[in-house]
Amino acid sequence: MRKVHPIEHLRYVARVHGADPVEVALEASEGLVHMVRDPAAVVVSARRMMEHHPENAPLWWVCAHAVTAMEPQTAIRECAQALSTDATSEVLQAELPSDATVCMAGWSGHVVDALVRRGDVRALVVDSLGEGQDALRVFARRGVEAELVAPEGIAAAVAASDVTIVTAKSTSRHGVLCAGAALPLVALARLFERPLWLVAPVGVHLAPSLWQAMKEDLCGRPDTWASGYDVMEWSHVSRIVDAKGIMDVEHHLATVSCPDAPELLRRSAI
Repeated sequence: MRKVHPIEHLRYVARVHGADPVEVALEASEGLVHMVRDPAAVVVSARRMMEHHPENAPLWWVCAHAVTAMEPQTAIRECAQALSTDATSEVLQAELPSDATVCMAGWSGHVVDALVRRGDVRALVVDSLGEGQDALRVFARRGVEAELVAPEGIAAAVAASDVTIVTAKSTSRHGVLCAGAALPLVALARLFERPLWLVAPVGVHLAPSLWQAMKEDLCGRPDTWASGYDVMEWSHVSRIVDAKGIMDVEHHLATVSCPDAPELLRRSAI
């Protein structure tokens, strides 16, 4: 089999769409780790992948480490190891109450995996970004009871749930970017005094400048209601599920980091 050149590999990563964000980030890591002797090429390749995947925080996180680390090969491999061994879904699986009804928005590989592993939960899936059907298909194949919730049923679904789960697409100290429908779920969980958990997997936490750039890319349009994403402040969040357990916001923010990489925010000539 012909060995693929790292540049060709990264071009493939840039072009692929619809794949799991973590898998895309891991593929990017595989290509970048073989280019560390050419720092300029690493920067350009990272920019191009980020431009093609403006919503993929794990990819941005890997790229930020790749272009700022003193030992980039080591840093990239450590990022890949952290992503591939992320225990967030295992933590969620262990913490969910028995026979729980869970309300969630759209697709989250970590949440879907946790619910499938448990097998004793019922999922009420609010569609977001067209991803709700993807979650239902997986649940159907794995024997998990699940229903798609129409917009007019969101309040009743949250009221009937033991836990409402929102997954962070990206975070920074300035806030949380989530798939659309997250904010209504958060507001309704508070209204009905239901537990609300924010799932924050490895790799979604970005430096403030990177997070701001991602937010502007995804939400910076006149018809913000059509962007498909919600932005919320940390004051809306009480408990966070990450790879280390369930914790409060300040404890979580003290355990995550991402280097600032302003060179990645300059547009490449493509």
